This record gives sequence, structure tokens and C-alpha cells, in this order.
Amino acid sequence: MSPAPRSPSDARSSRSGTDEAYESLKRRILLCELAPGEELREAALAESTGIGRTPVREALRRLVQEGFVDVRPRQGYRVSPITLGSVHDVFELRLLLEPAAVELAIQRAPREAITALHDLAHAQYVHGDQESYERFIVDNLDLHVRIAEISGNQRLAHMLRNLLEEMQRLFFLSLDARDSSIEQMHEHHELYDAMLAGDVESARRIVVEQIEQSRQRVIDALVTRVVGGTAPPGLAGVSADPRRPATRS
Repeated sequence: MSPAPRSPSDARSSRSGTDEAYESLKRRILLCELAPGEELREAALAESTGIGRTPVREALRRLVQEGFVDVRPRQGYRVSPITLGSVHDVFELRLLLEPAAVELAIQRAPREAITALHDLAHAQYVHGDQESYERFIVDNLDLHVRIAEISGNQRLAHMLRNLLEEMQRLFFLSLDARDSSIEQMHEHHELYDAMLAGDVESARRIVVEQIEQSRQRVIDALVTRVVGGTAPPGLAGVSADPRRPATRS
């Protein structure tokens, strides 16, 4: 006897459960509540989220496709580790995408679209306050994606959103290492002012400098955690000795 067909309401319920599990797990990964390299057990995740194992399993599969979770044969799932090689890769991509995005935004966007970035460009966080970290990281992502969106190139905006989402846990790990809030706010203020002035050359230069400084903050934070013994298990290939080449994997 074939199983009874699922009603539309059943299908909606299943989808919403999967979406809820996906959003919950992804947020915990991006905020490093689920640390790089941490083992993920379906039963434990279902219990901690209050969602059934089937939606959790489907959510994990989506996170595998996006690169946030790894599948290990006969061992289950784990949060994807962070390597120094992967850090350099994502920052290299930012250096390719973001200067182009800001140039196109200045050339194409109406002035009101740029002035609408004011609040995001002036967002700040309080060092040591985890909730303010989360808000700042979201605002930071939104600022850079909005710049790409007002450039008129939606494929560019989509690529940049995916890349910056992947980097959120790197930012979160680096914010607590040292108080760089004033430094980062100044970077965003400068970029906003250059865009408002229509100064493409300065805006591109500022974006490149921001990305390089952000890369250094992240690497310094990761190395500090390794040296201090506070690194999560999934910080692989991060050398405490800057003279040693990093492992790329």
C-alpha cells in the first residue's frame, strides 16, 4: 500500500521546520557558538534547537552545500575548519569584487541611494559586548552588500553576500582579540565620504586598505588564539611563527 500523499500544509510545515533549523544552525556557526572543527550530532542538535531530526538533517545538508559544514565518511558532520589558506582565499576574492562594486556604485547610483548608507556606515560596537558584535557584523555585511546592490549588478551583490557570510565567523573571532572599533568606524566613515563626494579613486583605495587591514586583524587574532591556547579545534594551518609557510587545504 502506497503512503498517503502529503497535504500542502504538511509540506509547508516540513519546509518551515527545515528553514528554522537551517537559520538557527547557521547563526550559531557564524557566531562561533558552534566552533570551527566541532563535531555535529543530529540528535544533540535536534534537542538543543527543539526541532526534529529530519529538519536538522536537511539543514545540515544545505550547510554542507554552502561550505559551512563538512561530511566525514562514517563519522558524521563537523563545522568546517578554518585554515590560513582559506582566509587568504576569501580576502583575495574581496579584493577582486569590492573595489569594482564601489566604483560601479559611485558611477551608477543616485545620490539618495548613497546617502541611505549613512546609518550602516556609522554603525559601531562595544568591545567585549557579544550582542553588539552580532549587530555590528550584520550591519557590516549589509553595508558592503548594499554598495554592490546599488551598483546595479545583482550577480555581483549575490556573490559578495555569499562571500561575506562565509567570513562572518572570521570577523567574530577577530573582534574580541583587540579593540579596533574606532579604527573600523573610521574606515567606514572615510568610504562613505568618498562615495558621497563621487571620488572613485579614493573610494577604491579606501576599500583596498580596509580589506588588507581586516585581513591582518583576522590573521593576528587567529595566531594569537593558537599561541594562547584558546583556539577552537578547527583552526588548522595557522602558524604561530610568521616565518613558516601556512598549510593550505
